[in-house]
Amino acid sequence: MKGNVPHILFIVLGAIVLAACGTKGSQMAEPTVRTTQEWIEVGDYDVLVHEFVDETDSQGDQRVIFINVEYANNRSNEALSCRKNQWYLYDDQGYSYEAGSKASLYDDKNLQYLGGERFITLNKNLRGWLAFEIPDDAVVDGIQFITGFLGTESVDIFVKN
Repeated sequence: MKGNVPHILFIVLGAIVLAACGTKGSQMAEPTVRTTQEWIEVGDYDVLVHEFVDETDSQGDQRVIFINVEYANNRSNEALSCRKNQWYLYDDQGYSYEAGSKASLYDDKNLQYLGGERFITLNKNLRGWLAFEIPDDAVVDGIQFITGFLGTESVDIFVKN
């Protein structure tokens, strides 16, 4: 019996860990996959990618992917935080890219930048552009939206070429 105590303790601790992993945050393991031009429900958020523009910047030395995104709060009585760091761009090699905040990325194109953080209350929406600087030879696979850092839900949005 004494030799079984460590094994029993291991099994009990394993069950506790597995139970904790079954929380809402574990939903990130199997993201929903969608394409652009459709509203997607992700947790309390509704998100839409209106446009996806792939071009080289005005100096000709950097490729920039612009996405025009929109948030809607159709269900939550609490204000929803809308941030550029909820969006990530992925290439076919598994590299990820964060949206830039340099004013020149947006001003040169006369695009309304989404901003660092904004809040929307029930029945409100927010729209803006994000810019991702990527290497010239990168092949874009898709965009990922995450709701937050605790209780995270996510969606992968594949880009139609």
